[in-house]
Amino acid sequence: MPSYAFLKTTPLKISNVTMELKANRSVGVPYSDEMLENAEADLVAQADPNADTTDLLARYPKAKVGDFDGNPATLTEMDALVAYLQMLGTLVDFTTYDDATGYR
Repeated sequence: MPSYAFLKTTPLKISNVTMELKANRSVGVPYSDEMLENAEADLVAQADPNADTTDLLARYPKAKVGDFDGNPATLTEMDALVAYLQMLGTLVDFTTYDDATGYR
């Protein structure tokens, strides 16, 4: 597996975040108008451990908040990747999982 250390030093490009979410919404992702209006601010707040995340967590209750790459001065691709991977773990609905078969 390759090293992904470069992600920690690569600044995250956050232009057009709202447009990307609008594109996702057009194919069925249930983003609200409020989520679209606050997309860029939410992205920055999620990786800032000192940010007021009250509104962010109201829109995304399962979001993990923190400085994921250990460098609070710069928002990096590592911050984005770790936040995304942590979010994937919240999408599982364990109430429909059958432990005996491994299926729902």
